[in-house]
Amino acid sequence: MNEVFTSLVRVKGDEQHRVISVKSNKQVDRSVFIDFSKVLGRIYVSSPINIGDIICKNILNTGIDIVSTRKIERD
Repeated sequence: MNEVFTSLVRVKGDEQHRVISVKSNKQVDRSVFIDFSKVLGRIYVSSPINIGDIICKNILNTGIDIVSTRKIERD
């Protein structure tokens, strides 16, 4: 079964925002959800971030990008 993968990624150096929501730009098989989560658990991003910014390009060589679903402005 295929679904859009959603998760959170940590934000570095921003006191107001600790995490940002992300999703896959394509549907993926549920069997890779745990592997995707392990990769994203090691990633930190810094602000500013816009909706649709690529957080992780071609995750695990699947051809799928992980993009932000929220906007965070730099203070």
